[in-house]
Formats: sequence, structure tokens, C-alpha cells
Amino acid sequence: MSVAVVRVRRAALICLALALLVPSGAWAARPLMLGFTDTTFATPGGGVWLQRSAAAEADLVRIDVGWPVTDSPGRPADFAPRNPADPHYDFTSDDIAIKQATAAGLRVLVVFNGAPRWAEGPHRPAGSPVGSWRPDPQAIEDYGIALATRYSGHFPDPAQPGHALPRVFAFQVWNEPNLSLYLSPQWSGGRAVAPVLYRAMLNAFYRGVKSIDPHALVVAAGTAPFGDPPGGQRIPPVVFWRDVLCLTPAGGGVRAASCPDPAHFDVLAHHPYSVGDPTATALEPDDVSIPDLGKLTTLLDAAERFGTVLPRASHPVWVTEVSYDSDPPDPQGVPIDEQARWLEQVLAELWRQGVQAVFWNQVGDQPPVPSYGATAQSGVYYLDGRPKPALTAFRFPLVAWRRGKASLEVWGRAPTAGHVVVQERAGGTWRPVKTLSVRARATFVFEIAAAHPVDLRALIGGQTSLVWRAR
Repeated sequence: MSVAVVRVRRAALICLALALLVPSGAWAARPLMLGFTDTTFATPGGGVWLQRSAAAEADLVRIDVGWPVTDSPGRPADFAPRNPADPHYDFTSDDIAIKQATAAGLRVLVVFNGAPRWAEGPHRPAGSPVGSWRPDPQAIEDYGIALATRYSGHFPDPAQPGHALPRVFAFQVWNEPNLSLYLSPQWSGGRAVAPVLYRAMLNAFYRGVKSIDPHALVVAAGTAPFGDPPGGQRIPPVVFWRDVLCLTPAGGGVRAASCPDPAHFDVLAHHPYSVGDPTATALEPDDVSIPDLGKLTTLLDAAERFGTVLPRASHPVWVTEVSYDSDPPDPQGVPIDEQARWLEQVLAELWRQGVQAVFWNQVGDQPPVPSYGATAQSGVYYLDGRPKPALTAFRFPLVAWRRGKASLEVWGRAPTAGHVVVQERAGGTWRPVKTLSVRARATFVFEIAAAHPVDLRALIGGQTSLVWRAR
């Protein structure tokens, strides 16, 4: 697939807002931001993993702050939900994590999921998970105001008088709302209701955050990749987003549906986990794995065209979770070297589809409690902090794909500024095939002649990528 035909989403304003380093020179390519999402970040030992995220040359981290408020059947009578200093809130661990991330040079995406009991709808069925039942949009708007106020860059730091807490640049409301585990009900009376519930939650959160910081990014919840037939516990992501975006099927495409209050967000997100390698497409037409992002960007394009998503601008796509477990330590994971190869292949494949940011799920492995199958061993570090080959793949990915019988397109991302030297193995030695001048964390892409399988690697500033076998 030629770079010239890669679908590029317009995102100049957002890139400027992020103040990213944009590559220069003849070989500069569209940037790709990299980050981690990890359950440990806001825990007592999270600082170590934030430092390791920075050492991996990540740009971003996704920190789950939850909804740290009094959980009672009724909202406390003396609670001021828009005031982040209200004593019913406890942001202590979140403040620490966000300060540590910022000090390490990482930009923070805050996410929360699960409503306190007083912010759920009435009569939650016994089978619906706590915190998932018809969350109150007004309560979510109030919490959005509290979050954006506390992390505006101006709010006094309770732990350091005379200092302010850092500014958070992006806020994400909820996680995988197309699963009943996180948002219920999914269906009611034969109709998909979770998308309608979520649109109201999203719009309320958008209003709250933007009322405090118009320049903060509001990121829609990342959807899970797979769904069930109508009436099941999971709505397929294509169906979910089609409904959130007020679209309806029409003649092989979509048309605008009635939408008094269109979805408001800055960034669309998805979690394209795949069964199989990164080129394996989802089996069902409304599911979305790694190579299938076009199913969602097609809907997003239509919604922008019809005006059923606001603001009227191009909306970038982020992948806020994706990963593969490795063996070791997980006996059911992919072999350790294959995990590394698949990681860099994931980054290249998502970049080719126009994704602006990718968050790898877990910087470090989780403890195997109660079992390997119930926890994640997808880190680029082992639990004890030892690096896996995946760390090199994340820091310095290099991938090549065939453009024809006689040529390859080579893609990579530099961990530091300088001259990238891409080499080809010839017999027992390595010889240079291209030298590029790049900035730190810049992507690069070029074409080389190659009629036969070839081994490639890249070097810059004393660092060497993994070897990529291009067939």
C-alpha cells in the first residue's frame, strides 16, 4: 500500500495543541504518538512504571482516575460535585500519578469508568454490574467540571502549598461502553439503547470539560472489538458507533438519522484487539480488529459530512488499548520474540490506517493472580522490571511491507534525533541501504528495491532496532 494512498485524517489543530515534535526533511512522515495504558499508574508503586514508560520513549500515558467520590445509595446532601476540593472527593493517588507522569515528560490522558450508586439510574437489576446501570448524564457533567478544574494547571496542589497541580490535556469518559460489563442495559425491547445512553453521557461530559478548558481534548470511550447478535451482552462496534453518530443503514452505505443532540467529542477511540496476528481481520462484518479501522473511519467521515458529529472539524482516531500477551510468562501468550514483532507490526498497520495515537495496554506485566488467563502479561517489561524484546520494538519499530514483486516500503519511528541508518543483511555482514535525518520520535518511510526476502535493521545514536524479516 503506497503512502500516497494512505487515508490521512486532518488533525493540524490538535497536533499544534499537543506541541509535538514534527519531523522534517525529505523522509518525514505523518507523526504517530505512542503511549501506555496501565492499571498500576495510580497505585502506590505506579511511579516506577511511569518512569519506565518515559524510558520507553512514550509520549502519552492513560491514567484511570476512577470516580473517587463517596459511594452511597443517595447523593450526600452537603456534596458540591463541581468543586474538586469537596471533601467527598479523594484525588490523592490521582494527583500523585499525574504529577509523576508530568515530571517524567509524559502527557496525560485521564479516563474514568463506573458510576457511584447515587449516580446510577433507579432499579438496577441484580445481574447488571455495579456502576454500569444508566449513569446520570448530569452527574457526569458535574464530574467533568470537577476533573477539568482540578487538572486545569491552575488548581492549588493540596500537598504542595504555593504550587498548582499539572494540566491534563485530554479526558476520556468511560471504557468499552459497547459491553454490558461497563454500560447496561445494552438492549431494551429489541432496541440497542447503550449507544443512546452513551451519547447523552458523552455530550454531558463534553459540556462540563469545555466549560472549564475549551482547549482540552475530550476523547470518546474506546470501544471493544467484538459484539454479539442483537440482545446479547456486547454490541458490535460498527453498530454501536453508527447509532452514537446518528447514522442509519441505507443502500449499502449510511444516511443521517434524526439527531436532536449530535455526539460531541474531539477524538474517536477504539480497542482493536485481534485474534491472530496483526493482519487478521475480524470474522464478523460489524466487528473491528487491527486491520479493520476503516469500518469506523468510514462512519466518522459520513457523520462529519452529515453534521451528526460535532464540532464541525476532522476528528482524529486514537487506539487507547491494544496488546498481545507474551510467553513467557503466560503459557497461552505468543512467543516472546513474536510479541515484539507483532507490536511493531501493530504500530505500522495502525499508522497506515491514519491512526494518530496508539496506547499499548500495559507497560509491565501484571501478577498472575488468580491466573495468567485472568491478568495481562502484555507488558514491554516483565513484572520484575526486566525488559522484553517488545521494549525495543516499542522504542524503535522498523517494519517493511511489499509494494510489488521488486520493491519494499520501509517504515519506522526514531527514538531520538539524528541520522537513522537502515541496513540490509548481505551474507554475514550488514550494509547501509538508506540514511535519513530525523527528529526525535519522528516516523519515516521510504522505498527500496528488493525482489527477494531480506533482513533489515536500523541504527541511531547507539540504539539498534530489532531485525525485520521482509518476505
